[in-house]
Amino acid sequence: MTEYFRRAMRRWYVIVLSVVAAVALVFLHGVSGATKQAAATASVYLGQPFTPGGASVLTTTPLSNPQISIQYVLAPQQIAKAAAAAGIDHGSLRKHVSVLSSSPAGSGAAGKASTGGGPPTISINVEGPWTRAKVQTAANSLAHSLIDYANRYTTMKTNLISGRVKTEQAEMRVLQEVQKRAHANLQSIDSSSAAPLDKVAASSPFVSDLSSAADQIGTLTLNLTNDQVALVAARDIESSQFISHAVGHQVSAATRRSSLIIAAMVGLIVGIGLALAWEALSARPRRAQA
Repeated sequence: MTEYFRRAMRRWYVIVLSVVAAVALVFLHGVSGATKQAAATASVYLGQPFTPGGASVLTTTPLSNPQISIQYVLAPQQIAKAAAAAGIDHGSLRKHVSVLSSSPAGSGAAGKASTGGGPPTISINVEGPWTRAKVQTAANSLAHSLIDYANRYTTMKTNLISGRVKTEQAEMRVLQEVQKRAHANLQSIDSSSAAPLDKVAASSPFVSDLSSAADQIGTLTLNLTNDQVALVAARDIESSQFISHAVGHQVSAATRRSSLIIAAMVGLIVGIGLALAWEALSARPRRAQA
């Protein structure tokens, strides 16, 4: 070990030059790309659509394959829309956007299909030489585009269920009004001075109204409850939505320092290798002459 150290030290300038070159390359690259360097990440839950009746999960949908979502986010139309919203040139934005998918279980998979456990989540990261506000706007714009695309089915389903709930609530109010009027009429008949048989005859239609309204209210209450639950499920479970909105932040200087340290270590290793190789090559002629 000592012999190898001595050989390397004979070519110490090779090691120094290698370290300096590696650090300089990383430093210059960092300086050229770190002007107003900022990043922002938006996380999106793709949703888990149910069948129209809500009996089971739709397993085969565009959302079940995260590759489709990734390609959609990176499509020129979405990039151009996000660039316009953030005030960034769309040609330069594309290479600063990365999209990753991960399964609910937490295993990261860039562009790979999730294997069970529900739909994957999508992380949209924008990092580039812009202000925090611009990268934040671009990331959130891309996320909004993905959510709108993913919610085409659930938006229509939500609107239909919402309309049904409103109709059922209106029917409930009508039936309750029927009950209210029937009770008022029965009370009026009961307090009148009519003969008992006349009261019974006069009360019969209103009693029938009460019985019919009660039956309809029972069925309507069950349907309304089911539809209200289905509406909540469509909005909160089935629909795609933000897990977290993007918040712009400056790229940490510590990251660049770490890169310089790693570069120095790599340069040191490469320099030692070059120094030993040079020493071995220069020693061959001496051995031949000896």
